Amino acid sequence: MKISVNRNTLWSDLFVKRLEKLGVRHATISPGSRSTPLTLAFTNSKNKTFQIVDERSAAFFALGMSKKTGYPTAIVVTSGTAVAEIYPAIIEAYYQRVPLIVCTADRPPELRNTGANQTINQDNIFRNHIRLFRDLGLPDVKYSRLLSIIKAADELFEISYNKDRGPVHINFPFAKPFEPDSYTDEIDGSLLDKLYGTKLPVAKPLKYNRTTFDYVVKSLKNLKRGLIILGYNNYDAKFIKAVTRLSKKLGYPIFADAASGYRFGVHKKEIIIENLTSLLHSKKFIEFFQPEIILQFGGTPTSNIILHFYRDSSAKKILINLYGDRFDPSLTAETILKMKPYDFCVKALDILRVKPDDRWLNKIVEFNNAAGEIKESFFKKSKLTFEGLIPDTVFGNLKGEFDVMISNSLPIRDSDFFASKHDNKITLHCNRGASGIDGITSTALGISAVSKSPTLLITGDLAFFHDLNGLHNSMKFGIPLTVILINNNGGGIFESLPISRYKKICMENFITPLNLNFRKFVEAYGGKFLTANSKSKFIQHLKASGSRRRLTVIEIKTNAGESKRMRTILWQRIAKKIDFLIDEAENRQRPY
Repeated sequence: MKISVNRNTLWSDLFVKRLEKLGVRHATISPGSRSTPLTLAFTNSKNKTFQIVDERSAAFFALGMSKKTGYPTAIVVTSGTAVAEIYPAIIEAYYQRVPLIVCTADRPPELRNTGANQTINQDNIFRNHIRLFRDLGLPDVKYSRLLSIIKAADELFEISYNKDRGPVHINFPFAKPFEPDSYTDEIDGSLLDKLYGTKLPVAKPLKYNRTTFDYVVKSLKNLKRGLIILGYNNYDAKFIKAVTRLSKKLGYPIFADAASGYRFGVHKKEIIIENLTSLLHSKKFIEFFQPEIILQFGGTPTSNIILHFYRDSSAKKILINLYGDRFDPSLTAETILKMKPYDFCVKALDILRVKPDDRWLNKIVEFNNAAGEIKESFFKKSKLTFEGLIPDTVFGNLKGEFDVMISNSLPIRDSDFFASKHDNKITLHCNRGASGIDGITSTALGISAVSKSPTLLITGDLAFFHDLNGLHNSMKFGIPLTVILINNNGGGIFESLPISRYKKICMENFITPLNLNFRKFVEAYGGKFLTANSKSKFIQHLKASGSRRRLTVIEIKTNAGESKRMRTILWQRIAKKIDFLIDEAENRQRPY
């Protein structure tokens, strides 16, 4: 039996229904006429859709959902500059390997460069930051062509989710009409049944290089003094358990970057040296701490002092991650093992028969604990205006399970510098792919939209200002979010850079004070605005954050210049203590 169809609607529906079968469950849709067929297909599917006017916010919102679920989120935008608006989130997804399926509507190709309205060249527009691009041309109702859009969905999903994880892009040229009751063709109903029933592909497991793996394990057997670095990533409980066992077997301490989230949770933490950034302010510690090998899992470390130590170290450096990414700006890592980190730990544990150098591990842990005691004492005497105090206060006072998003610039650095180990069940998120301050709030709201746990964002005033439009998503969709707003009235991070010596230029062109009353913005978006001017008041607000069901912003006004001075004082005290401990050990003629 012949069925009347609109070819644009059918084309889009086949694509979207296929994504649904493959595992896509969420989509953001920004309004536009040319994307009508895609909008109808997604809203008529089982996908949960979020209609977001601001394309840039929509893309970061999708990024947040994919970060939390681990599955690709679809992004739908119309043609023209709307496509360019989503580029920042695609860049972040590319470098952090977050799966997204970007669906851009387009005019017919012959209209490019003709002055046609809302028409730009969208052909592989994201080519430098995309894992796969497809454009199958205008829809057609021939069986082979309809099958091609299904196969395209299979390929896009497989690349984005598994084979080369990250954002993928498919461009959809459409010619009018777009509405489903504006019929363009007739097609046999049995043919449609066959198309919708196309067999799903079977994903192939990724392979690793056995020769490289054997070389790494041999190095571990022969080298006693080692360090394991965990860079940013969302590590699951299986990997955390496995890497902890590997660390103990080898006698290698673990530096857990704050962005790794490994400092938090109910696992054992005695081998974590969370204060390494502080210890490295001691020149004597650097002379003492000379590992023979460094294993790095996950992304590039956050803090420059770690990066400089890594660059200058003569250790054998090995990167281990699923896709063989070079997370090494120093370009000094000699080996990159393309392998799932969990699989590496498990296989290495089965093979390794070593006796760890416990003296090496114990001494590092001793120094780390000494630094932690000084830090804890310093924090007890510090006021809330010290920015370095805020992240650890947050982590130490959250009860139950939480998702925590940390903004770039100073919040993530202060987390890395000063966050202690806590047993809280915190899943930590950050946009460390390109490390921009755009889209931070929208990303956090995307996380909250699909999370079963309360979500909290630690951000600065510039990042918050940069994404004020994102607050509308909380109001429109009823998404709760607690925001810790660290307001130092401008780009406080520039106080720590050499340009700060040029006071007037730095203030006008880099720090750029906003002088804004954020209360009015928050309340305009239906949020609750609170202030905290003491640690006790802040902790009181924090403890209520898990039960809030709306947007709540807790503003803390800080002093960037004073915070810079306080960091320096703390690091000097730690360095002095570590120097004393090393001198004491040498005077006793210990081997270390």
